[in-house]
Amino acid sequence: MAGILNAIILGIIQGITEWLPVSSKGNVTAVGQFMGMPTQSAFGFAILLHIGTLIAAAIYFRKEIIQLLELKDRKLLKFIATTLVFTGITAVPCYFLLKKILEQETIQILGIAIYSQTIFLLLLGFFLLVTGLLQKKAKKSKENAEANLSGKNAAFLGLGQGFTVLPGMSRSGTTVSIMLFEKFSPEQAFRLSFIISVPAVILGELSFNLLEAPQITIEAIIGIIAAAIVGFASIHALLKIARKINFSKFCIALGIIYLAIATATIAMPFIA
Repeated sequence: MAGILNAIILGIIQGITEWLPVSSKGNVTAVGQFMGMPTQSAFGFAILLHIGTLIAAAIYFRKEIIQLLELKDRKLLKFIATTLVFTGITAVPCYFLLKKILEQETIQILGIAIYSQTIFLLLLGFFLLVTGLLQKKAKKSKENAEANLSGKNAAFLGLGQGFTVLPGMSRSGTTVSIMLFEKFSPEQAFRLSFIISVPAVILGELSFNLLEAPQITIEAIIGIIAAAIVGFASIHALLKIARKINFSKFCIALGIIYLAIATATIAMPFIA
């Protein structure tokens, strides 16, 4: 498990990257690995840190959430509910596939034994490239200030969000990209993406705790607090930045770096 200083650092990374389309979960897990944490422990810690940014998002979007709870916007509530249902369709099998990979110390691929940590970096790099390409293409979509909160749009959004269980698939980057494809304006896409994150993370955390029963340590609590404080302090500014900057190049570059590290790790025994 992470030490207190490492927990704070990981919490800060979560608090900043949750609002940017660069996969907070994947990057927090990768940094945790570099700190010496086992891959599965780092991944579980990254999921727990989402509680912190969940708190930050719930406070920041409290007015919208209260309106939904009071059933003042039933159309939006139905859209979000449909999205969550379809999220489960892809999220559940992706989660168990990833869990199976992380539980194994090594995996045989083409007769070569590869450590699960390296597999994780390969997945992270690959899906960061996918996220970057999605963002690059979505930027070319035309905007529509009154995008349709239809069941079809909600279904596609939910299916896409479910895949973000995989490392490197940014939840915010994927959902915003899909909504831009569906002709939502950037302002709509970003706000709706983070409003949806609140119930999505709640359900995800409940599922994770029921399946894994993770131990809540003092390090985890400190990391969650750090993620909540930094997340709330940075959400407004980072949402503005995310709307203006094309993160596709950053995601692609980061993906290439992770792929290079993983490839070098695989090739090292053959070179030595």
